[in-house]
Amino acid sequence: METLVEISQEHTDLLVRASKSVGRKFALRFPAMEAEDIASEVTLRALEEWRTFERKLSQAADHGRTEYEVLHLLLSQRASKYCGEQSYAYQMNSATAVYTPKEVRAILRESYYNPDAYATPSKSDQHGVAVDHKDLWVNLADIKAALDRVSDKTHDTILAAFGPEDVGLAEPERWSVDRAVAALTQELNRHLGRAHDNGPGSRRATSNACAQNITYHQENAA
Repeated sequence: METLVEISQEHTDLLVRASKSVGRKFALRFPAMEAEDIASEVTLRALEEWRTFERKLSQAADHGRTEYEVLHLLLSQRASKYCGEQSYAYQMNSATAVYTPKEVRAILRESYYNPDAYATPSKSDQHGVAVDHKDLWVNLADIKAALDRVSDKTHDTILAAFGPEDVGLAEPERWSVDRAVAALTQELNRHLGRAHDNGPGSRRATSNACAQNITYHQENAA
């Protein structure tokens, strides 16, 4: 029999706010997943482990942190594990590569503008998103095709940030590079469809206890 989670209204509000923030943060890192689904999953995991969470929140001041900061960190840890597992499982089951901004940035920095990376590679069984010079020919071709489809602004920002030093473009702001890499990653993953299509991060069912707990506090907050 499931047990109703005991959680105060204050902590409920913190959990809702922090889970939404974590969902948005990890949806940028894993573009094939929806922020709402990530937020829902980490909320469920928090409620399932609430006694542990509550103990750590009570110790927040001892470490010079707010309860929100500690909760955000705990949820981020769960989100990182969940998104990584979902992305890997999806790739294994569908034989479809899912790019992340971190991987795209690594390929751009280490290989895309490096002529040596385009040498004919040795035969390999790996055709996924493996940031390894031996297995990058598929990645390089994907990125080249995606760069042909993004806006001129995104293309020029990528070129200025990662291209040859003599390209003659001013160095862009960090936020501009982050945005361009995110746009390129989204274009790379455009063929995947989103998480509602049974892709990575499809939302799992909310347990009765968790649903009752969330509904109870929402009704009492009204």
